[in-house]
Parts: sequence; C-alpha cells; structure tokens
Amino acid sequence: MVVETNKNDTLTKYFIIVIVILISLIYIIYNIYPILQLNQIKIKYSDNYQRDNISTLLNSYIITRNRTFNKIEKRIFIKNETAYSLPMNYDYIEFVKDNNSIIYPYSTWKCSNTSNTIETSREYCILTNIYYNSKIDRYYFYENPLLNQTNSYRHFFQITAEELQIHRITNLKELNDKISSILIRPILVGDPPDLNYMHGFLEVCGPRFWVLSECQYHESYINPSKIQIYYTSTMFNIHNENWNRYEQQSDKTYRPKRQWEQIIHSMFSIYPLLIYRSFNETIIMFKYMIFPGQQSSRSVTWGYTHLARQFQSYPFSTEYYRRAYLNYSEWILFHLNLKSKFEENYQNEWIVVLNRYDTNIRRINNAKYLIKSLLKHFPNHLNPYLRVWPKEYDFNENFYQSVRMARSIRLLIAVHGAGLANTLFMRPGTIVYEINPYGCRHLSFYYRRWIEIFNLQYALWIPSFGERKQQDDVCGRNNAITLNIQEIIDEIKNLLKNEQEYRNGYLQRAFNIINDLSFVDSPPLGYEDILS
Repeated sequence: MVVETNKNDTLTKYFIIVIVILISLIYIIYNIYPILQLNQIKIKYSDNYQRDNISTLLNSYIITRNRTFNKIEKRIFIKNETAYSLPMNYDYIEFVKDNNSIIYPYSTWKCSNTSNTIETSREYCILTNIYYNSKIDRYYFYENPLLNQTNSYRHFFQITAEELQIHRITNLKELNDKISSILIRPILVGDPPDLNYMHGFLEVCGPRFWVLSECQYHESYINPSKIQIYYTSTMFNIHNENWNRYEQQSDKTYRPKRQWEQIIHSMFSIYPLLIYRSFNETIIMFKYMIFPGQQSSRSVTWGYTHLARQFQSYPFSTEYYRRAYLNYSEWILFHLNLKSKFEENYQNEWIVVLNRYDTNIRRINNAKYLIKSLLKHFPNHLNPYLRVWPKEYDFNENFYQSVRMARSIRLLIAVHGAGLANTLFMRPGTIVYEINPYGCRHLSFYYRRWIEIFNLQYALWIPSFGERKQQDDVCGRNNAITLNIQEIIDEIKNLLKNEQEYRNGYLQRAFNIINDLSFVDSPPLGYEDILS
C-alpha cells in the first residue's frame, strides 16, 4: 500500500508540472508573442523605405558623394558634441616691399547672365586688379586706354542688398599713394549675415553657397581653399549693430562671434574674414573680386508680405531651388561628420514638440500636456524606431547639436519662428506641423514655401479663436497659443497613417533632383582656372 501511495503521489506531481507548463505556454502564446509580433511588424514597417527598389541607387549616390566631398579640405572638428573651427590659413596676402619695381596691371571686368529671370540681378561679375584706398573707402578700376572701354564700362556692381561703385581712372596718380599689399585669393564681395538666424543662415548663406558652387563649377560643394570672404562698408554703415557680431583680431582680420557663423565661414573659406577696416588706411589691390549679384532671388524665404521679397513669379524653376538647398544641406552634414539625408537612421527618430520655453513670444502654453498625451498615444514599445521626445525642445546655439537633432526628427510640431530654419536638415518626407497664432494664417506662406523646397510634408494648425475667446480674425503674430490637444493628436495620427508611402515618394523625388545635372548655371568663360 505504501508503494502504491508513493507512485500515485509521483504521478500527481508530474501531472501538476505538465499543467503548469501548459498554462505558461498558453500565457506566452496569447500575451507575450503578440507583442513580439507587433514589434516586429512595426520595425519592418518603419524601416522599409530603405529596403525598396531605390536602395541600391541611394547607396551608389552616398558612395559618390563621399568620394567627391573628400576632395574638400575640412576645417571643422567635433569634440564633446560641439563643432569647432581649425585655425585659418594666412597665405592670402603679398606685401609690397619695393614699390618702384612693381608693374601696376590694368583692371578687367566681365559679367554673365544666368537663367535668373530677374533682369536686375546682374549676377556673376568677376573683376581683376581692383585698387582700394581704405582710408577714404573708395574703389578704382584702372582702365587700359588701348581697349577704349569708356562706352561699355559699368560703374556699379551688384553685391547682395546693394551696389558697389567702382571709379574709373586712367592715371595712377589719382590713387594718391602706392599700394602696400596685394590680396591674391579670389574675393567674394558680400554682406554680413542678418542678426536673425533664419534670415542670416537661409537668406544670406544659402544663396552664397548656391552662387559660389556654380562659380566654382562644382554645383554640389565649395572648395574653401579657392575663396576668401570680404564685407564692404555699406551694411555696417546702415546697420551699425553689425559690428557687435564680429571681433577684430591682432592682424586686423575679423572673427564672427556667433558660433554657427564661425562654423559656416570655415566651410566657405580656409582664410580669415576681411572687412573694409582690415587694411590700416592703406591702398591695396584685389587680384580677383567676385560680385554674386542680387542673391535675394535665390532665397527660399521670399514672400508677398515683405517688399524686399516680392516677385511676380518664381525667379527660378522650383527644381533649381530644391537641388541647390539639398546640396547646401548635404555639404553642411558632411562637414559636421553627420550622415547624408539619404542614409537610413539606425537609431531613434523622433516626434518633437518645438517650443520657445524661455520667452512668451509665440509660445505654446500647454506644450507639456501635449507631450504627455503624445507619450500616451505613441508608447515606445509600439515602434522603437519612432519615439516621442519626452520634453519640450528648442534649437540652441550649439550648431552641431541643432543640426544633428533636426536630421533625426520624423515629425516636428513647431511654432512659427527662426528655429524652423533647421528644417533644412530634415530627411525627405519628414512631416512639419506648423502652429500659428490666431488670425495669422498668412505667416504660413514662408515656411510652407520652405517645406516645398526642402522636400518635406507640411500641415498647419491655427486656433479658431484667440486667447481671450475673440474671433475678430486679427493677427497677433507674437501671441502665445493654447492648443486643442485632441485636435492635434487626431491630426498626428492621420499624418502618420500613410506616412511611409508618402515618404518613399519624397525620397525618390529628392534623389532624382540631386542627381539631375540638366540645370546648372556658370560664370563668365575664361575664369575656370581661377575659381575651380
């Protein structure tokens, strides 16, 4: 009986173990396995835009891009998530020791029309051997009397926002002194970038890249060893506050104080910045001067509410703008050691709420509640490739960090403001959801134009009444904004619903544009060796 009882107890124990195992399997099948499957589906779905039929072409582009850009002398290094400029190259000037032995060469000029439809643009003028009396801020063109250029000579040359007068002389005695030095590098004659980051970065530096890359016959990049930047007196006289943004060095060259401008300058030129006060009231000679023309027509920010940006039609085909600014962004990403916009992200991409948390100007009052709701509706375990940034974000003065963050954003919810200039670095098909104050629908013109040029998707939300419940349709462009959280969440769900299919199309279009070489301008013939 004892033996039989022990046998029954053993069978009972085995039976219980089997039952526990079966229950565990059932729990896994019905609970854990579906979650794993969901994650696998989401991962595959979120990342399949790089596994379609254009992936081979994209990889080929990236290899070619890196091979081409490796010809450029990089002047940027990254340390502790911050970009720094290497020391400048000072091989740009020849001092004249024996003025009696020097032969003063005659000046020359040549201008070229481009496909720009603005007749007054006067683009791509290249002058040689221009004399400058820095004591009286006056430029001279030394005319060759044998060429009889009197009737064809132009006295004004277009810079960016203004024209520069160059006085014609036939006798060197009019200089009143002898030259002390010669600037031997090609000089781009320009204006300082605007105080506002958006206007300075996009309206000045963007067109500057476009013009210089075409002048150098590269289209997709700039060789910084072939150019030096020079600012005339005009914009400093008109806007005296420009002096606050530059620091004079011991050798009379200048250094930008703004961190982003320091970095961008090093990408344009390996030589120090020159300003009209750099020459100790002496007479110098510019060996080559490049006048880029009216660059406002090459800006993506022009619109109908600013007189300076009013055009009856697009000065260029939209494809020109798209290609130029794709190249501009790729060029900057390369210098900052960041991946091309056409390379896939192996880390997180983000839903980000961009808010001005240090000011009441165009601030989202309930941004924290929006983020809390986003975290609830888009939990991380559903899609580890697409996550909600857990706090309010604002692009800061660290240029490298701002660019890197912009490139990793998948959907940006943002108030109207200069920080949106960083949408330049977002990958094709990224969604920008702009928030404007009540009554300010017209403000969306600028950023809608950018989004179109930068190959991004666009959505807009404006409250149906003001903060005081008014419905007078009056725009208070700097007013704070309180969001309807549920409306925003519903719209985001809708935007993300078919985002992948749209993104594939945007990626394909951007790829086709950046590889299309059919629309390229060029400067006057005969200067290829000087600039390229």
